[in-house]
Amino acid sequence: MKLKAELHCHSHYSVREVLPVEGLDSPAHMVKYAGKLGIQIMALTDHDVIKGWKEALKAGEKYDVTVIPGEEISVNGDVHILGLGLTERIKPNLGVLETIDEIKRQGAISIASHPFDVLDKGIKEQAKYCTAVEAFNSINLDRLANRKAKQFAIKNKKPMTAGGDVHCLPMFGRGITIIDCEPEIDSVLKAIKKGKTDISKAKYQKIKVMQDWTLKRLQLSQPNVIQYMEKNYSLPKRIVSKKLLALTKYSPGKIDYIFRGLSYLAVGGSVLYSTAKQIGRGLKRKKN
Repeated sequence: MKLKAELHCHSHYSVREVLPVEGLDSPAHMVKYAGKLGIQIMALTDHDVIKGWKEALKAGEKYDVTVIPGEEISVNGDVHILGLGLTERIKPNLGVLETIDEIKRQGAISIASHPFDVLDKGIKEQAKYCTAVEAFNSINLDRLANRKAKQFAIKNKKPMTAGGDVHCLPMFGRGITIIDCEPEIDSVLKAIKKGKTDISKAKYQKIKVMQDWTLKRLQLSQPNVIQYMEKNYSLPKRIVSKKLLALTKYSPGKIDYIFRGLSYLAVGGSVLYSTAKQIGRGLKRKKN
């Protein structure tokens, strides 16, 4: 059977340091919405926690969605590996190989999530030790990161998956992996291992969806953001940033035109930054 899968999803149990609010929806709402869109497989991969598994699995039975218990595990600080088919939590901040070994011990599979992420949140070439490579991440809007991930997977003969990196309901349906399997966890994992995946249907996330998600996070995490600015930003930057943050309270509204412009500017900046990094690494390799 050719089944649609979202293999990289974060519920409201995913929290981060600077912007504590990351995922916006409950596991049950996410599973229900996935089913509504005709997505037959959904992996719940919250950051370093497994609190949502029970709720998601129960919802999966109700809405006829095969839910895969997973976790996006922080390794060596703040780079990430997905574990799919886990039976228990894997603690963060272990080494890459130690984390992969722990995933294997549980009979699960490891996927190198966004391995060449422009913000260096991927494990880069160490992705060769994982079961599979996330060769397309829908929120890698710089595009070069995905291109390099796909080239790396092909060169190293690794199975490829796509990931929506879903953090809110409107993000569903973009990072689709088509898997030739049965609607059972073991069948899904075995199919990924064998490379029975198709990521050709995966698409980049809409900028408006990214903008709305970011604004919501800023609104809900405002005290933490202000505290971070006070501690880490110099005076001119701190003043400008706090004034921009204050504008988020007017969203949704006419102010969104300003935020839309800033969003496109940010995407353009990420493309330029990613390109510069790739060129710099290439020159360094030639020099060595």
